[in-house]
Amino acid sequence: MRGVEQIPWLYDGYMSLMEAVGFRRWRGWVVLGARGRTLDLGCGTGRNLRLFGEQADVIGLELELCMAHRARRRAHGRPLVVARAESLPFRSGAFETVVSSLVFCSVGDPEQGLLEVHRVLVADGRLRMLEHVRSAWAPLARMQDLCQPLWTGVTGGCHPNRDTEGVVERAGFTIDRSSRRARGTMRCFTAAPRADPPIR
Repeated sequence: MRGVEQIPWLYDGYMSLMEAVGFRRWRGWVVLGARGRTLDLGCGTGRNLRLFGEQADVIGLELELCMAHRARRRAHGRPLVVARAESLPFRSGAFETVVSSLVFCSVGDPEQGLLEVHRVLVADGRLRMLEHVRSAWAPLARMQDLCQPLWTGVTGGCHPNRDTEGVVERAGFTIDRSSRRARGTMRCFTAAPRADPPIR
């Protein structure tokens, strides 16, 4: 059974609602800072693709073929690739920016996916990430843990209780604290690849 994340029209409807109540500003921040050769990792139905400026030369990547077909309408001629985050089909150092919006909550092996992001970024590249994470407030974190199996099934893969910032740092990145924005369980930040990524 497919979840919300694999049903394009349902996912778009949910995202439209989220953007109407403030998510559009977060999406704009993560996208509009992209520069140079840019990978929109987990582009979904292409809601980011319509926002990139001329300063970004963008390729979209999506795991689900049905979502990529929907994204084509918003791609404005930009190439789209169907592949997994854990095995990116690009050479090392291919990108100056990687943008990830609500993706690593659903990646099967987030650490491997982030190691791949590290590999395809140039040495002075940037990861620009927007993600929801495990709450720092213990009662809400426990609730996230309890609802996780059902939520993951309904959505088709989303884990509401991941410590994504911790995984980013363990995968060889340094989060720019001056860029970090936090509201509730939402996080937005840029991260730079360190010269000594961990070997897995």
